Amino acid sequence: MPGPSNDKPWYQTLPAKAGAVVVFLVALTTLLGNLLELEEKRRKPADPPVAAAAPVAPAAATQAPAVESGGRWQLQLERIVVRGDGSVGTTDWRFSVEADGQPLMVLQQDDLDDVPGRNVVLPDGTGTALDVGPGRDAVVTVKAWRLSRLRLVAGEPDASGEGRLSPDGRIAPIAVQALDARDGDFSLHFSATREP
Repeated sequence: MPGPSNDKPWYQTLPAKAGAVVVFLVALTTLLGNLLELEEKRRKPADPPVAAAAPVAPAAATQAPAVESGGRWQLQLERIVVRGDGSVGTTDWRFSVEADGQPLMVLQQDDLDDVPGRNVVLPDGTGTALDVGPGRDAVVTVKAWRLSRLRLVAGEPDASGEGRLSPDGRIAPIAVQALDARDGDFSLHFSATREP
């Protein structure tokens, strides 16, 4: 006469201690992953600041020729300095540039990285014309969105910043930051030349 049949799945036949070991190992690896991520975030402020590159732009901007105010300017984005890309690895961002509320340009920068030595981007073909009234500053606003496959609608920008183009063509680097700088922190360096 055959013995009682065992209709249980194979994993239910394992002893409870083996299951507990598997659960413990999963919890341990998750804990280690979280600790490594926290350690990386803790070390980030200790990295040498990238702000050392910022003084270069004002010196170059002061060399712009003193010309009469107002007129048409060619605004050129020369570089983006990434102080915080908003994630552990590289991050894709889209930047929108406006002057006095009028859209000037939109550019997407993929794989931005805040690791020193890889944190300066030289975008190609990012110039546009800008009309400025006589004796007026132009308020230049930059909005930035972190790109994600999970985000279907852009919504409010993740980071933003603003600067001024003076009547003689000087513009300081524009700091573009999220509310928490760890979620996105950039410095956009522009130059402006007067069109004939």
